[in-house]
Amino acid sequence: MAGKTIIIFGFSGSGKSTAANALGELLKLRVIHPSSILRNIIEKREVDTKNTVHNEGFWESPEGMDMFIGRLNDKVPPDVASDRIILREAKKGDVVIDSWSLPWLAKVGIKIYLKADAATRARRVALRDHIPYRTALKAIGIKDEGTRKLFKRVYGFDIKKDMQVFDSIISTRGKSRNEVIEEIMGIINSKSES
Repeated sequence: MAGKTIIIFGFSGSGKSTAANALGELLKLRVIHPSSILRNIIEKREVDTKNTVHNEGFWESPEGMDMFIGRLNDKVPPDVASDRIILREAKKGDVVIDSWSLPWLAKVGIKIYLKADAATRARRVALRDHIPYRTALKAIGIKDEGTRKLFKRVYGFDIKKDMQVFDSIISTRGKSRNEVIEEIMGIINSKSES
């Protein structure tokens, strides 16, 4: 039987990758960052689910934004291949995955949405990537809306409206990393007991 699968969703700067890494460490689970898989597919590099990395700041960079925009109009975007891989890994269990699409695609797992408003997320991205706030705000706006349209076209779900898939929605605004992790752990523990 497959072990625990935890799926963390959130828009850029919400803290999903940070949370995934912390949960993986705390729970001794594998951590998969689909953005790494997607980037490898686009760049035609080998995909190794055992060695994914969080592409911190890459997708908001000029190169990353070009890559992002380039895939939006693909008839079959590389996201489809990436999603097949992460779905397979989610079914195996014993994993934490930070993903924009998996909450809607996977039938397994505890699904948590880390929510933060655009201004909060832009401040975090600006600090993380050492870029101006307005640049960060513009980049996350393009990513949010572009990804929303892409997934609506390809899969039929709306990542800004279809919230019924989540076991919990946690606001990260004004909370420390530890407070967010504590809240997630409480949800995981309550789900494990039921």
